[in-house]
Amino acid sequence: MTISSPRGSLLFVSPSAYVLSGLATWLDYLVPGLRSVGWAVTLGLVAGPRYHRPKRYLARHPVDNWIAISSSTGTPEGRMRAVEKAIEQVAPDMVATVNLPDCVLGAARARRRGRPKLKIAMTVHGIQPDLYDDLRAYGSLLDRVYCTNRLACRLATDLGGIDDRRVSHVPYGVNYSGCIVRPARAEPLRIAFVGRLEQDQKRIFDLAPILADLDAQGVPYELQIAGSGPDESLLRQELTEPLAAGRVRFLGFLSPDELQRQVLDQVDVLLLTSDWETGPLVIWEAMAAGVLVVSSRYVGSGLEGALRHEENALLFSIGDSRQAALNVRRLWQEPDLGERLRANAYALIEECYSIPVSVANWDRHLRAMNEQASLQATPALDSPAAAGRLDRWLGASLAETLRSRVGRIGPDAGPGGEWPHSHGGTAYWNKDFWSLAKRLDERAEASA
Repeated sequence: MTISSPRGSLLFVSPSAYVLSGLATWLDYLVPGLRSVGWAVTLGLVAGPRYHRPKRYLARHPVDNWIAISSSTGTPEGRMRAVEKAIEQVAPDMVATVNLPDCVLGAARARRRGRPKLKIAMTVHGIQPDLYDDLRAYGSLLDRVYCTNRLACRLATDLGGIDDRRVSHVPYGVNYSGCIVRPARAEPLRIAFVGRLEQDQKRIFDLAPILADLDAQGVPYELQIAGSGPDESLLRQELTEPLAAGRVRFLGFLSPDELQRQVLDQVDVLLLTSDWETGPLVIWEAMAAGVLVVSSRYVGSGLEGALRHEENALLFSIGDSRQAALNVRRLWQEPDLGERLRANAYALIEECYSIPVSVANWDRHLRAMNEQASLQATPALDSPAAAGRLDRWLGASLAETLRSRVGRIGPDAGPGGEWPHSHGGTAYWNKDFWSLAKRLDERAEASA
């Protein structure tokens, strides 16, 4: 299956359990985009007996050159073997993993066992402490770390201990076809919230007080909520009154095409309340569609430096529902402000966040990794922790061979058990982590 190309060959290894994720949308454009500039790209989709099912993923995100990386036993040894097998089959120049630390370990083992020139990269799509635990643990195995956000780049060096010469900033890209003639602003004002319906990152419970402030200020509005998630039922309870009055509608999860047609092509304002983001894609998608953005100053927006208050968006402090509502009211009352924001947002997307810009950026940084010296002196890996009694009795390698031969399936541990998203142990709400992240991001914003 070895494929030659002018640029080189790349194996992206990604989860397959999350067919509705932004990661899948990112790969939808990046894989064909890199092929168009000369890379031979294979998408490796991890597979398991319950949750990671490549064919289900491909039904929503079709790709014509892919490989299943299958492990049914639920053990670290099984996952690493699956990655080694895929590398043997594809024989890529480089492997890039997406939230799958066992793939880093499997690729490193393949490099030690006969592929000394193999390059290994990790992509970082979040500002979460456990991801930087992984960087700290496995940084000596990584030729390059690709981050979609400048704060993530900084945390990779400060917390992950990665040499900044091995860290690349590669933002997301969105479709952009030039300035769009928008429908006339409606009354009521059409507002959209798009994202996973959960509190920890997205702060969806800020929506109720924002709407209460809009009511108090006499702003006519209709809010459409696109997405699903674990806190949806609680959010519905908090929005009982505006739901009953028809001022709020829940649309459920929408495909990218449905989101564009039903929401972004129709609404006036995108409202984002997040605590942190590494994009997000939806802001760039909204700007590309001419939708005005009212956003929190989320962690990740400072160092990135893309969102500028009263220049291309209106911003408010995280959790400040009153200021968020005042910003929305300004867009209702000041049409000239909206036109200025929209024109500057178009310019931002064209310059920094379109798909051609994103693909060209990836191409440049991948070529840099391909040309750099490989880490041939990869340190030896520790044996994986025992996954059960068989490992303790026979050792991980022999035990895994036995499990595979008898068709033993691991216990149901959810999608993050079949293929862990990280090995890091730092709790999500670790105060030291968030203190550092906010300090780095706010320092950049203050100096802007």
